Amino acid sequence: MPTTLTTPTQQPPIAKTTRPLLVGILGGLPNLIVFTVLAGLLFWGHHSGWKMPKFSALSGGSSATEDDWCAEHLVPESQCIECKPELFPREKSFGFCRVHGVAECVIDHPELAQVKGTPQLPKYDTAQAIAVRDRPENNSRNALHKKVVQFTSAESATKAGIDVDVSQERPMSEFVTANGEMTFDPTRVAHLSSRVAGTVAHVFKTLGDDVTTGQILALVDSASVGQAKSQLLHTVVQYQLRKTTAERLRAASDSGSVPKKTLLEAEAAFQEAQITYLSARQSLANLGFDVPEEIEKRDAKQLTDDVRFLGLPPEIVASLRQVTQSANLIPVHAPFAGVVVSSDVVAGEVVNATNILYTVADPRHLWLLLNVRPEDSRYVALGQAVRFRTDENATDAAGAVTWISPAVEEQTRTLRVRVVLDNDDRRLRDKTFGTARILLREEPHAVVVPREALQSTSDAHFVFVRDKNYLQKDSPKVFHVRQVRIGARDDKYVELLAGVLPGEVIATKGSPVLLAQLLRSNLGAGCGCHEH
Repeated sequence: MPTTLTTPTQQPPIAKTTRPLLVGILGGLPNLIVFTVLAGLLFWGHHSGWKMPKFSALSGGSSATEDDWCAEHLVPESQCIECKPELFPREKSFGFCRVHGVAECVIDHPELAQVKGTPQLPKYDTAQAIAVRDRPENNSRNALHKKVVQFTSAESATKAGIDVDVSQERPMSEFVTANGEMTFDPTRVAHLSSRVAGTVAHVFKTLGDDVTTGQILALVDSASVGQAKSQLLHTVVQYQLRKTTAERLRAASDSGSVPKKTLLEAEAAFQEAQITYLSARQSLANLGFDVPEEIEKRDAKQLTDDVRFLGLPPEIVASLRQVTQSANLIPVHAPFAGVVVSSDVVAGEVVNATNILYTVADPRHLWLLLNVRPEDSRYVALGQAVRFRTDENATDAAGAVTWISPAVEEQTRTLRVRVVLDNDDRRLRDKTFGTARILLREEPHAVVVPREALQSTSDAHFVFVRDKNYLQKDSPKVFHVRQVRIGARDDKYVELLAGVLPGEVIATKGSPVLLAQLLRSNLGAGCGCHEH
């Protein structure tokens, strides 16, 4: 029986190719959707400027709000006073003030001030204060002051970080700074030595001791002094003898018992002795001894005792009588009251006239020597008040300019200025460095604002003054742009010599935001995507 082979039924070929294709189409569908959405987003962004629609548009509301927006000044166009000046009439323009160096000067035209009631003018001559020194100037062609910065509401200004303060009056000073060094007044410093060579016999004062005028600091034993004293004693004896002889012969000559020649010789001898005595007296005076008047009238014993301790006070003489018989002692005196700032002397030391034994200085009188920069030298004048603070311990001192050098220092190229300081309490020290302020101007009623209120461009300085009607419900929320002239400064405040009157409200914190918006609007670079 023949075997019949059964062949399995075969699927049509089309069935094998359709399934993979369908699977591929379904698998690539998500990518196709993503690319389609991106293409649509790209098309929309290109035609819409990549601006998000308002919430009202997304919710099907009206687009009237979007149409009312001023993209250049970032406020609703219906409220924009720059685009619609009739909404906010401006004051009359007065142009640039050459006296004070600002546009629309509120000092000359106080009606421009943004204050309620009568404006208060500065209590001092600000034009004179401007002339005290060179100051930054405003370009008269800068026109930013003609603009204003407007907000949609007071709340939007607060959200933008704008804070305000009131311009006020407070004491301010303007000065030139200079580095300086304190030194003892050279006229009140003495370097003391022995007038003659010898040996230090006694030391009474040492480093740091206070001394009074004429006080003895030390005694030096010198043979030269002993010789000068001996010479004085000898000449006094000769003087007394020849004086007596001359007087006796003069009396005898009246009766004719003494030849005239003998009298003349006696008187000549007396004059010679007198000259010799005066010469010996002068020798001791040259050594610093104060020889008493009419010492030549004393007897020999008293004369010897007086000359032995010549120039020494009784309290020292009393102590010396017990320890020495020397007549060679010469004192070293303090020429004025002060303090021993240097002492290089010990008992028994051999010294000569070139050895400095003591340096005495009067600490109550100090000089402050300042090095003023060349660019500041023209502002310095005699009599100007100076305030000095030391670097080491922040000690303050005050004085006045007493001397200005006629020449510039060759090495430092600075101007040397001298100030005399009083130091009765001895708080200040010699060779102390610090910083001085040479006062140019002191104003108790300066018009000031916080330093953060001041803003600048390349050719002008500004502050932003809040409109006087800012807080009224229906009034535009406006900050006026004011050119100002800068005066004195300190850590917190800056003086405005022109441009602002006391009582005006000034933008402080956030004022850079106002300047940025002002410059942006001036360049016409609005984008319409931010709202104040």
